[in-house]
Amino acid sequence: MGCDEKCIRQVSQYLNAPVGKLAFDVGGNISATLSNSTVTGFATIVLSLAKLSKTPQFGRNIEDEVVVRQWIEYIACYGRCLESSSSRRVLEELNDVLSSGAYFVGNYQTLADVVIYYILYNVMLGLTLQEKEQYQHLSRWFANMQQDPALRQKNRLLVFSRIPLYS
Repeated sequence: MGCDEKCIRQVSQYLNAPVGKLAFDVGGNISATLSNSTVTGFATIVLSLAKLSKTPQFGRNIEDEVVVRQWIEYIACYGRCLESSSSRRVLEELNDVLSSGAYFVGNYQTLADVVIYYILYNVMLGLTLQEKEQYQHLSRWFANMQQDPALRQKNRLLVFSRIPLYS
């Protein structure tokens, strides 16, 4: 899916923060109408949606918020690579980060996890069990994230093996 209209709409629905009209300019940049103003750029739109949300999405302190913003910028930059041969490198980086924690920021779900879940959904959908096993920590995180029906929305539950099958 990448950083596209569908991802923004899913984030909007999850956060219960209505996104207005979405449009693309000639350069391919996405913009949205939020609270009677136009916001341009994937990262700016999802961060603005989170601010409109009634539930906290930026972590528990200012340091968490900075890291959440960094992850949103990271996935906005590298999310496009997930549709190319470079996807393996991005998945390896995400897997490495999750080797030392349950979530991308601290030990609790933030906006970074929500956005990365939606961006990775089609990638994870396309992986075989053997390929998912190569990204053990990312697969554990994804399997956990998808258990929330509000987050999953209409996405189907993906299958993950709890024990190594291809070691």
